Amino acid sequence: MKLYISLLCVLLIFFSCGNKDKLQSPETVLNKATAQLDNWETLSFTAVTTHVGSSKPSASTVYKQKRVNYEPHLKLFFFKEMNKETTIYYQLASLAVVEDHKKKITTFDYGKDRSIPKYLNASMSDDDNLLVTTTLLNQFKDNIVYCDQENFNDTQAYVYAFDKYKIWLDTELATPLKLEIANGASGKKEIVYEALVFNEPMDDATFSHEEKEGYVTTVFGIKKEPMLNIKVPEWSLLDLNGKKVSLNDFRGTPLFLEAWTSGCSHCMASLPKVKEIETEFKDKIKVITVNFDYDLEETKKTVVTEDINYTVLQGDAIFDQNYDLRSFPSYFVIDSKGTIVFSERGTIEGKKARALFEAIKRVE
Repeated sequence: MKLYISLLCVLLIFFSCGNKDKLQSPETVLNKATAQLDNWETLSFTAVTTHVGSSKPSASTVYKQKRVNYEPHLKLFFFKEMNKETTIYYQLASLAVVEDHKKKITTFDYGKDRSIPKYLNASMSDDDNLLVTTTLLNQFKDNIVYCDQENFNDTQAYVYAFDKYKIWLDTELATPLKLEIANGASGKKEIVYEALVFNEPMDDATFSHEEKEGYVTTVFGIKKEPMLNIKVPEWSLLDLNGKKVSLNDFRGTPLFLEAWTSGCSHCMASLPKVKEIETEFKDKIKVITVNFDYDLEETKKTVVTEDINYTVLQGDAIFDQNYDLRSFPSYFVIDSKGTIVFSERGTIEGKKARALFEAIKRVE
């Protein structure tokens, strides 16, 4: 009798394990994954993007999304946090970008700037967003090929290929685990999905930002009067060695004041003209540039690489707001009385360069 019971137990365990290990077919998993991605009410996940073979650091983005049929543009509200530095909040026509490393909050006035849909689409069209992945799966549904079964981060996964993409799907839950994108000569991009949750309750407060003490709030879309023939706004900034430099230090001296960033191609293309101003007009005007990298080491590296010998200061959100910096480079000519007599944006070349040099020649 004991032997019979022992054999029965062994058989039960065998059949139990066999059923547990029985996998769904690759076709079933793919269909379930596509259905889940098409039909959620709320969706939250973290996407970690790595550029294979590049020194570029991995980027982590947290998404929270809620379908809302009465929303006029995307039919959803969203929260997007990028590397714990920049967070975007959107519900209805309320869009806000909170940049903690800049201590800056930018809100968008839909009543005065009807291009909000453009900003929304730009924010939601990154490769790491599962909304984009869903579109791809539907777009290439007739051309998706099953490749292999793999163990990915201790999870059994099916691997599928289509166009320039590969996707790893959990064999049990039918959820995306990884997306691989072949970018030709620029290498491969891998996006790993973590903490993926469908249909958890989400309060609308998730998609609203809070004011933060010490942060500068600006409204994008409200057109200000041109920065011309007005008193130059005061500023006090740090140089690249951490020394405080203020506008008061240059009272009575005409200034060429430029706002720029290291990653801006238009700024880099303008460098020769800025150096020319420094060389040609050094006895007439002081060149002061304000960098908005918000990365001191990156700025220092650019200063060395580009052999910049004029004054470079570290920009902040207050300067950004007071000088209405909508694009880089932005530059101003200020006379000895502290009045802005010339202002412009964009690459210093052609007509813009000629107008700038004429303004500098006239300034007193």
